[in-house]
Amino acid sequence: MTEGNLPVLSAEEEMYLDEPYGGLFGDTVMAKVVEELVADPTMDYRPKYLVDITGKSEGSIQTVLKKLLKLKLIEKKIDGKHPVYRVRVESKKFAALSFLAYSMLDDRDGTDCMNVAISDYYNSVLRDEYEPQAVANIDNWVVGPGMTSADESEIRTISVSA
Repeated sequence: MTEGNLPVLSAEEEMYLDEPYGGLFGDTVMAKVVEELVADPTMDYRPKYLVDITGKSEGSIQTVLKKLLKLKLIEKKIDGKHPVYRVRVESKKFAALSFLAYSMLDDRDGTDCMNVAISDYYNSVLRDEYEPQAVANIDNWVVGPGMTSADESEIRTISVSA
């Protein structure tokens, strides 16, 4: 969006603009850290950086990082003497939080970001599990969404390997 196309926000909406997830989870340390992690999941996060970016205390950041480690949303590595944290992007919690972040934008701006993200997730992660490549029986070979047999005999899924 260009500056001229920005949506006009009500005073109520503006109040929640700078709060993680539009204020849905309040203005907690956890919400601020999670918002930062979801916003850039490829970054290596040091506790000092999270203290600086959130304005919260080192102790409260450490408490949140320990909880996020337990929940397996992040992983910890040691870089020299210092711990570095990174989002486990394969985590379903990360996917759900990302969808929620997109939904907040969609509801506020009237966009379609969440549906695009869900479609991308389905196509890259779930499609092969839920949509077989082809179905065959002795007399019939059908490829595509219908995947039915003409004579209703047993249908077997054939897996395709690269």
